[in-house]
Amino acid sequence: MPKEHKKRGRREEKKRKREQEEGQPIPKRRKSEDGTDAEIIVDNDQYIDGADYVPIAGPGEIPFYGLLDEEEQEYFKRADSMLELNQFYDDEERRLFLANVYKEANGKELKIANSQSCSRLMERLTLMSTPDQLKALFQKFSGHFLHLAQHRFASHCCETLFMQAAPIVSEEITAPAKAQSGIQPNQTSTAEQLFLDVTKELEGNLGYLMTDQFASHTLRVLLVVLSGRPLVDVHTTSLLQSKKKEHITLTSQEPPSTGTSLSTRMVPDTFQAALEHMMKGMVADLDTISLRALASHPVANPLLQLLLDLEFRQSGKSKAKDTNSLFRKLLPDDPPEESTGSASFFNGILYDPIGSRLCEVLVTNSPGRTFKVLYQSLIRDKLQTLAKNETASYVLIKAMERLNKEDLEQALHELYPQITLLVERSRTSVIKCLVQRCHVRGVDIGSLAIALEDAYGHHPAERLNKMLKLGACSNESMSAERQKHIGSHDPSKAHTSLLAQSMLEAPGRLQDLIIDSILSLDNTNLQQLAKDRSATHVLQKSLTCPGDTNRYRRMILPRLANMTVELATDPVASHVVDTLWNGSDGLPFIREKIAEQLMQNEAILRESTPGRAVWRNWKMDTYKTKRYDWMAEAKGRIPGTKTGIELARERYANQQSRSKPKGSGGRTRGGKTTSIPTLLSAVQELLIPFIGAADEDATAKETGHGLSMSGGGPRTALVEHHKPQKLSQLLNPQLPDAAVGKDGFLQLVDKVLQYSVNTWDQGFMAKLYASTDAPGVASDLILSVLNTNLHVYDASPALTVIEKATARALASLFGLTGPYAGGISVQGGSASNTTSIVVARNTLFPETKIKGIHASSHSLILLTSAHGHYSIEKAAQMLGFGSEAVWAVPTDKSGRMDPSALESLISKAKDENKTAFYVNATAGTTVLGSYDPIRAISKICRENKLWLHVDASWGGPAIFSPVLAKERLDGTHLADSIAINPHKMMGVPITCSFLLGTDLRQFHAANTLPASYLFHSEDEDGEAHSQNKQPSEIYDLADLTLQCGRRGDALKLYLSWAYHGTQGYRAQIEHAFDTAAYFASLVNNNEDLVLVSESPPPCLQGIVPEGGGE
Repeated sequence: MPKEHKKRGRREEKKRKREQEEGQPIPKRRKSEDGTDAEIIVDNDQYIDGADYVPIAGPGEIPFYGLLDEEEQEYFKRADSMLELNQFYDDEERRLFLANVYKEANGKELKIANSQSCSRLMERLTLMSTPDQLKALFQKFSGHFLHLAQHRFASHCCETLFMQAAPIVSEEITAPAKAQSGIQPNQTSTAEQLFLDVTKELEGNLGYLMTDQFASHTLRVLLVVLSGRPLVDVHTTSLLQSKKKEHITLTSQEPPSTGTSLSTRMVPDTFQAALEHMMKGMVADLDTISLRALASHPVANPLLQLLLDLEFRQSGKSKAKDTNSLFRKLLPDDPPEESTGSASFFNGILYDPIGSRLCEVLVTNSPGRTFKVLYQSLIRDKLQTLAKNETASYVLIKAMERLNKEDLEQALHELYPQITLLVERSRTSVIKCLVQRCHVRGVDIGSLAIALEDAYGHHPAERLNKMLKLGACSNESMSAERQKHIGSHDPSKAHTSLLAQSMLEAPGRLQDLIIDSILSLDNTNLQQLAKDRSATHVLQKSLTCPGDTNRYRRMILPRLANMTVELATDPVASHVVDTLWNGSDGLPFIREKIAEQLMQNEAILRESTPGRAVWRNWKMDTYKTKRYDWMAEAKGRIPGTKTGIELARERYANQQSRSKPKGSGGRTRGGKTTSIPTLLSAVQELLIPFIGAADEDATAKETGHGLSMSGGGPRTALVEHHKPQKLSQLLNPQLPDAAVGKDGFLQLVDKVLQYSVNTWDQGFMAKLYASTDAPGVASDLILSVLNTNLHVYDASPALTVIEKATARALASLFGLTGPYAGGISVQGGSASNTTSIVVARNTLFPETKIKGIHASSHSLILLTSAHGHYSIEKAAQMLGFGSEAVWAVPTDKSGRMDPSALESLISKAKDENKTAFYVNATAGTTVLGSYDPIRAISKICRENKLWLHVDASWGGPAIFSPVLAKERLDGTHLADSIAINPHKMMGVPITCSFLLGTDLRQFHAANTLPASYLFHSEDEDGEAHSQNKQPSEIYDLADLTLQCGRRGDALKLYLSWAYHGTQGYRAQIEHAFDTAAYFASLVNNNEDLVLVSESPPPCLQGIVPEGGGE
């Protein structure tokens, strides 16, 4: 059975070679001037009918450039050997040697390039030449590239010359004066012009060169050079070089031939024009039939792949609409549905070892609409077949990389039953891709984990051995080195290793399968895992993989630390020791233990090359001589610097020493009056700089970027952002058995501040709240000091009276001024809405309080704006109504509830024998900030005896401004209940939320229960009331809500309101609305922006498109 790791098309390649050796040449078809097939040409000029791919006439015979005599060959062979060893004393000696070789080769360059024994010298000489020498050699080859490119040996010299000369073009662009200064009197051309001359020389023969087994490689290199694409990119390398190509290298460190990296190149505009001209020249005379024939051509296919890739890279996917484009010539049908010729072509090469490569490029680069049709018509219905096929599975992998979440879930469902078979056939690349894409798309991969566990076994140690084939090459009669060599050349092991690594990248069940297996290994097998050339990468990845792996690292690191020296001296396992540094991040004691072992065995390490590398990577010389700096780095600090905590502690100690009077001392009962000020002062030293950073950052806001700050990640004053798994590693929140004391406490505070969002920063605009202010911070501190519960009056008398007064004042602003009007504080807007539903239901249908909603003969319905908050539906789920009991009322184009639609839904409920009892109007919707027409809605509610609740959690604070309230909150006095969150627009610390009502006796009747052990409310005359008797005032506030544990959040609004005053809040809120209106006017007047809301906007809203937008 063929294995996945084998080169695709190996059998076909052998068959083709046999045919060539038996005298069956590769046919080539030439197109006549009228576009018809004129003749079929082969290498020996004989005509063969039935050729299966198209070819073009060649440029003629290759000229003979002469032979080197024996003395010349001997000299150049010795020179090649010296260049290969590269053991020159210094750069000057190397330069002189190269100059002498060039002098000896002068006039013989073409002979050397065509020589079987000396062409390697030309390549190596090119690798070591200076830019001036490269350009001189380039000129020697000019005029002969057409013939050199077709030569078996000279073509390699051309490729190396192109790749080494490409950076010179970029150098001439960035530093033209410097580049021109080195031009000799007889050397007038720039590198740019030299490349352009090559394109002109090859013009007219490009179609033939496409199918030439040597010239096609040279063409590919030239195209990539002209495009500016990185030459060292792994995907580019696979297209440029044959797997059989001899890699000419230099021993020791290779000196740079130019000052520009091959991976970062700039190209002139003339290259773009030349590239487009070459691409057109290659396919201009080829129709769809001819191009499709080349798709299976072993030589032309890679060039077609590159042309397609460059076409999309240079012109974008819009190029696919051009009927003259290569893509549209190959797939002229738009869309390429199953019954079309394009679909037949795609299916025809899908299983072809050569043509399938082109399928991969088509799937990868085709426009979204075309890919969707290709997938749905030609791939989706045969996922299992493609996955099991050695060739087509690679096309399936490329397709899965582009699937959305829904299609990926379907693909997982289809492939799940075949996982065991895919494992047996070594098709692990398909499984690996499935793991990676499901993880990226957020698809549940629990079923995939189960399937892999069934395929590889349920015993952890055996599972890993089977997956990674540990010990598969074990043979007592075979040396250890020979076993390693065989294991390293088993591609199936590499593929399963990659699968295991992808599983480690997916936190959860898949990751646990690998981690549990590693932990189950004994020390002998663990060492074998570390020393295996393929499997070692799995162990290394497990030490640094994402997710909550602290437990795993704490268990595996000590075991690896005990075998550090043995691993460090092994060529393979030494990389595991290198990885232990990053793997022990946050565990400095492990790092110190490993360093100590390395230190004790310094002599052993220095005797081996891997050991010396480990010693250098672990900075053991620093550990020997500057251990304090090494430990600082091991703990994640810059050596020689003090942390923020250390600086704060130092400042505080200086202040204490200056301010403490002589003779003072001693501690009061419990030491609290001493410990609390001490700790608060130390914490304050950390908090003030945290808040101040936002002020400093404000000066840079107009630039569009925050001030950068030092940190472990991209950091500004606003936030140092990390993904959850990484942040878990950085914070490492552990709850120790032993006390950490003040110093440890301050370290924890410092970490919390470092990785928290600084809501004081002006750039914090993502959510519906912002920073607080001085009275807000002070009031929150007071609540923590009081540390009391507002469930009953006796426990918190002052805060109870303050809450009732504050809620009554807030209710009166909305026009709720009846004798029993007021409100209560709750945990948030969602809690306000939930409580309001409970009060409404138990008030309108009292029997539901005891018997539940199903005891009522009514099928109760809740009505809310389609733009209303999701908490209404969540409350319906919690309270037993269910999501289907929540009906969304349509809105107008401004996002406001449509009263006529509300009436229609109420009538619909009646027609269906259902009872609408609750309407939720919104004052400030989450998306558009719209305010529903409360007065019109209240009229409908009164006529139908419905409870009207106004969710003003976001837009409610506009009530402080009479102007804004009249425009936006007209009719709130007609509501039965209102929710408002002062923490959203008024700067009160989170959380501070109120549920207001017209009659708190309804709140009490709906929520009270006979808990006589807790509630002892009395009337003002001192008479205790029962559950059935309504008190005139309720002071045990927990009797009004669903909560028993209640924080005194009303104090925060009370103190802040007193500090700013009603006028202060009015000015603050009106200013905010004016600013929003001004911003909206700027957007409205900008032709590049679209205002999605009204102008001025109803509330302080802003929408950022997903992914950043344009």
